Amino acid sequence: MWSEELDVEGLKVPVFHLTRDEEVLVFSDVHFGLRFNGRELSLHEELAEFLESVLEGGEHPRLVVLLGDIFELWSASLRDVFSDAFDSLRLLSRLDSTIVFVPGNHDRVTTRLHLESLRGGGGFVIAPEIVLLDIDGKKVLLFHGHQLDGLFLAVKGLWKLQSYVYIFSESLMSLPGPLEWVFAAVAATTVLLLMVLIQATSLLMEAAIALSALILLSPMVILLWRKAQDKIWYGFVQPLASRLLKSRLRGKSLQSLAVSKPLRRLIGFLESFPSVGKLDLVVFGHTHVPEYLAEGGRLILNTGSWVRSNSSTGVDNKTYVRIKNGKVMLAKWEGSEIKIFEASLVQ
Repeated sequence: MWSEELDVEGLKVPVFHLTRDEEVLVFSDVHFGLRFNGRELSLHEELAEFLESVLEGGEHPRLVVLLGDIFELWSASLRDVFSDAFDSLRLLSRLDSTIVFVPGNHDRVTTRLHLESLRGGGGFVIAPEIVLLDIDGKKVLLFHGHQLDGLFLAVKGLWKLQSYVYIFSESLMSLPGPLEWVFAAVAATTVLLLMVLIQATSLLMEAAIALSALILLSPMVILLWRKAQDKIWYGFVQPLASRLLKSRLRGKSLQSLAVSKPLRRLIGFLESFPSVGKLDLVVFGHTHVPEYLAEGGRLILNTGSWVRSNSSTGVDNKTYVRIKNGKVMLAKWEGSEIKIFEASLVQ
């Protein structure tokens, strides 16, 4: 395997060239650290069990792609994130594989990280948006999938703001005990004193006082938001948005996504570059629904997730994609590998 970087109108896209006998393993949507009402939702123990089987199974995959939303860096405490992720990250570090991480919408705060592999030799790569594979001339596109989500596109600015809120609130919450609340209360009290004791004598002074008040109140506002955000987001915003936005991704079948404008635009844009050419396989996650489809002379797969699902939905989890020997397979882990779908890359 060898790699290069393709400049796609300013976006740096890593391209990995592999032979057909070199294996690629892809999984997404683990959401390490995710909790709701005190219940663990990330199937991190099952993922660690799967990765241990990969580690002990002989020849390791040449490339392992973590296709976004691996970490719940949107609502989970960093303590829970690292607690859930520890075993899986330890096992990944022992694989004789190149690891590629493509951030999703829930771990977008990592997009600007520049990390060098501790093992040397470029063993770890962060790709901000997409990854391309060239497997003996067969072209594969991998991306998380939030780029197709109407809700994400509609509130993209708010999602970015939430990333900054998350970083700031976790910095506060790293203080020992309840000190973050003490700090926030002192700052809020200072605002009251500022408003009472200082009389503005000019418009500029009024603006300065208002800005100072906003800055001093922000710790309390952010901490209160972190306390309530899960109930607000999952209990109100998402259900409402699902009804208002007809283009909402979750709930759409892979067949409807295959002909959707966002995906057709992305594929058409990339295929317009001579160095890319026709895409034979498209793989993404985000919806948490493992699916497969042959459409327009190419295969389209969704990786599914490693998150507990509502038993009433009947949606599989603990799913992943393997590519090797000219074939692509969607599989499920249940103590051993269960094949869901397999097809040749030659369509």
